[in-house]
Amino acid sequence: MAKALKTVGVIAGAVALVATGVGAFAAAGSALAATAGTVASIATVTAGVANIGAQALAKPPLVRGSVSQIQIATDALQPYCMGEGYFAGFLRHDVGYGATLKKVPNPYRFMPIVYSGGGPVQSISPRVDFATVASWYSGFLYTDTQLGACPEPDALSPQWPGAPGWSSASKLSGHAAIGWSFLFDKDGKRFANGIPPLGAYGQWVKVYDPRKDSTQPGGSGSHQLGNEATYEYSANPALHAGTYAYGRYQNGKRTIGMGLAADGIDWTVIAAWANVCTANGWNNFFGVVYEPGDRWANLKDICFAGGAEPVAGGKLTFKYSAPVVALDTITIDDLTEDNRSITGMQPFRDRINTVVPKYRSPNHNWEMVDGQPVVNAGFLAEDGEEKRDVWPFNFVTDVTQATELAAYRMYDSRELPFTVVCKAHMRHFRPGECLQVTDADLGLDITAIILKRHIDPATMKVTFEMITETAAKHAYCLGQTGIAPPTPAIGQTAQERDELAAAANATELGTIKLSSSYTRGLAGNVTQVHNGAGTGTVTVTIPDHIRVYGDGSEAVVEGGSVTLNESTSYLLSYDDPNFAGGEIGADFNIVKINRTTGDPAGDAYFSQAHPSRHYVASVVTVDEAGAGGGTGGSSPPGGGGWGGTGGTTPGTEIP
Repeated sequence: MAKALKTVGVIAGAVALVATGVGAFAAAGSALAATAGTVASIATVTAGVANIGAQALAKPPLVRGSVSQIQIATDALQPYCMGEGYFAGFLRHDVGYGATLKKVPNPYRFMPIVYSGGGPVQSISPRVDFATVASWYSGFLYTDTQLGACPEPDALSPQWPGAPGWSSASKLSGHAAIGWSFLFDKDGKRFANGIPPLGAYGQWVKVYDPRKDSTQPGGSGSHQLGNEATYEYSANPALHAGTYAYGRYQNGKRTIGMGLAADGIDWTVIAAWANVCTANGWNNFFGVVYEPGDRWANLKDICFAGGAEPVAGGKLTFKYSAPVVALDTITIDDLTEDNRSITGMQPFRDRINTVVPKYRSPNHNWEMVDGQPVVNAGFLAEDGEEKRDVWPFNFVTDVTQATELAAYRMYDSRELPFTVVCKAHMRHFRPGECLQVTDADLGLDITAIILKRHIDPATMKVTFEMITETAAKHAYCLGQTGIAPPTPAIGQTAQERDELAAAANATELGTIKLSSSYTRGLAGNVTQVHNGAGTGTVTVTIPDHIRVYGDGSEAVVEGGSVTLNESTSYLLSYDDPNFAGGEIGADFNIVKINRTTGDPAGDAYFSQAHPSRHYVASVVTVDEAGAGGGTGGSSPPGGGGWGGTGGTTPGTEIP
């Protein structure tokens, strides 16, 4: 019987060669003389081992989407933020309202945005364009934040009361949220480029730590599973995995998580795994999951950030990357007479020698980016070609942590799966535990991890699905140093974009406003008086008047005087970039265009060079005797002027 089992092991080891046609049958030796039925049986066993291998190796998760875009939905999902990082959130309400202010209807806007359930969270801070709110928005942007107490005492408050559809009853208990209030800027400066990216940076949900629970083996502290008032903030993936598996509860109802029973989770393993995460520095953790959704996929993503995988069974446990000590040894005396087998190596298609780690980079606006590929030169030479995989660590925010975890994934793709059937006395060993396996018939003397355990109730035989554990891989994987991609040039700030857009709008809209403007109270009221013999000058007085713009707005201009040369033709203007009016000589000065000496008439009017130039009047000053001369007010539209033949008298030439 032992010889037959050894033959099975040889054929299983040779299966990888069959597809290539390279000496597989020669390697099997005399076993090829087996009957067709025996060969079929062996093939079935071998296929079973291959299936175990396929199931044993975790597949890369899907890349999770952006966390930097506000999500809008009529039936929005429930977000659950873990660790420390940035999230744009889910918009819950959006309304413009308010009485007309400075001729602007509905000048206010209120946007309450939810960032996480499972509150209260540790901290939450508003972010505009991925940075703290700048003083640029002072007076135009206000926030009201809540950590997500349960129950929440008050609803988020708009800066200006009366937001339709929102009242004191609009509470968001258990949700970390921010109420954003905006004021329309009549001058077109703030938000000239639109509302900038909004979000929140936080240390998010708190977790249960079995190491701080005196009722747990080895625990010490006041933590109590299910009593969320005792939970604390942490960025440890192991603690988040355990807390998510148990679930989050409000008023006795589960709101987030898997909802496993307290004794259905292996808290001893979670405590040990949490210690490994701390020792390895695997606390660069941030992620958002959504419910309703695939909770098992959520749990796996959380685990991957800490180098682990969940293992389902009678009790949920976790297989995590760390040096292990065999608890016992399986020898030939512990095995039954059932078939047992092991593959000689992982199939070629499943072996990986290059892994590209993807991680969520704070330096790239929290988007998923690629780190430098992890390449094992020995594996590459062994395979003869690059076998590349991309692994998204959706909840990792540090390139070195992602690189170390990627190295573990590469090694895991080359570990060997196998099965053994043991006698009843081995039934107390559970998935996730490590055993030494010694089997001379299969040539085994290896350390292996139990992946699955099945107990036959009729015979009490115990079937272990296991995978080898290479001790040397830990030093290699933890010695990796990640190299992040270059940080892109972020470019302009939100304020700079506003200022640029405002300038562009001022040029375009200002041209329209100015070109269709006119004055009220100016035409016919500009006067001049000679300053006396020998002075050679004249005092021209411009009266108070009103500038009426094309958009219906008005600006009051307080008059003033200007001194001009006698017997000279002028065009008079002023620059008012804010279209706000003011006092001549105080808020702005008169621009004198001397047409007699040849100054260009166009300089008296708005242009690309002078986008805010307001034409006032044309003046031909009197001579020393007070004779001659004349004045003319601005002409609509836009205050076009007179050039006149020779530029000495008012005419009909419009520059």
